[in-house]
Amino acid sequence: MNPNIKIVSFIFLIFAALMIIQCGPPKKIEPERPTFIKEPPRPEECTPQNLTVRPGDRKLSLKWETDCPDSVLISGYNIYLLRKPLHKDDYGSDIPGSLKPYNDAPYPGDTDSNGKFESIDVERLINALEYFITVRTVFPDGRVSPASNEVSAICRPEGEFTLAYRYSDLNDGFSFAKGKPARADASDNDLYFYDKDGFDFIASPHRINGFLRTSAIYSLGKTSDIHQYPKLVIDFPSAEKMPVLVGESYVIKTADNNFAKLRIEDATGEGQDRKLKIKYIYQTAKDLARF
Repeated sequence: MNPNIKIVSFIFLIFAALMIIQCGPPKKIEPERPTFIKEPPRPEECTPQNLTVRPGDRKLSLKWETDCPDSVLISGYNIYLLRKPLHKDDYGSDIPGSLKPYNDAPYPGDTDSNGKFESIDVERLINALEYFITVRTVFPDGRVSPASNEVSAICRPEGEFTLAYRYSDLNDGFSFAKGKPARADASDNDLYFYDKDGFDFIASPHRINGFLRTSAIYSLGKTSDIHQYPKLVIDFPSAEKMPVLVGESYVIKTADNNFAKLRIEDATGEGQDRKLKIKYIYQTAKDLARF
């Protein structure tokens, strides 16, 4: 064979071998995976639900349910304390600039481990003023959710005192306007206590002396706590004296035309040593039986 032909054949074989090695078996082509772009949350998905408000002395205790998915990042919540109810068009996520939250920065939430609820105490408010309260979720981009349900509330004093037997102690009366004990025959006293034939009574001071203050007393019957019956329509008769039992509540309309709600928490002692432990709520807005 011609030597030149041998050389060409040899080169061809080497080239073919290299091509086989380089190409190898055909590669499996993976289908291209689609890229998913996470859409921002819809504001209505994170609207606070079932807002409740309990008033106190110059403060409001708020609690609401959160139903925002765990995957959604939020900045916190805006608290709205308004003097007028929201207009029906202002409940959505697009709110007018005139609606300003009470808090300067989004409230991050409480430290309770229950992630389904949030709560906050708003303090340094004004008693006897009506507030209209809503809550909105705030997102990192500045958007807000629609408003929660709206709740109206009025701050007012509340507390507890011990009422001693008539004339037995300096604490045998109480002034709701001053929030402190008074003598049974003092000019600012609103009630006194005595017992007769084994029954405990509270009574209007004018029964001791006609020149003293007159209080009207109403019975609410058995109650679970002092906060039961937050709003009342007083359309039943009053009395100037009333037998009382532990666990029952009563309303007193004072000589100043203010309403106070009482609950008898306990009764101890006998005769002149007998005392009543009483919780109370006092509404400083006149002629308003709202507690």
